Amino acid sequence: MDSSKHKKLLITYGVITFAIMLVIFLMSAQDGNKSGNLSDGFLKSLVGAVLSKVLPHLTDKGFDYDIRKYAHMTEYFCLGISSFLFFSELLRFKKHRAVFSALTSWLFSFLYACSDEFHQLFVPGRAGRFMDVIIDSIGLSCAVVLMFIVFYIYSCIKKRKSA
Repeated sequence: MDSSKHKKLLITYGVITFAIMLVIFLMSAQDGNKSGNLSDGFLKSLVGAVLSKVLPHLTDKGFDYDIRKYAHMTEYFCLGISSFLFFSELLRFKKHRAVFSALTSWLFSFLYACSDEFHQLFVPGRAGRFMDVIIDSIGLSCAVVLMFIVFYIYSCIKKRKSA
């Protein structure tokens, strides 16, 4: 791969990673009422339009909690994928690139999850919870494992074609 393509990929993956981090930060910066109204609105439109006829028990408060936690996992799943791609491109000359990319992207995303929960300590109506860091880590761990497997399969296919 030529140097200009490498730079373009590095910038693209970096911008995507930064954009995801910015979205996470902005969502965390919403006060408790605004954040609650956002998830309640999503829940009511989803349940009201699609699921209330089939699964009426989903309108209880517990489902709102689940929606919020799945949103956390999804945000960090996306961050895990984008940061894996970024570090994979950054470390493209390393011998064990997939391993280093997986470890680096996981640690980077985990530390961002910790800083996000710390940030929420200063937002009215919000609380920084270690349990949310664990939930975020589940999402990012799934992403990093998935990317590692995809990267490994791709490299095996690439080796077979060159042999």
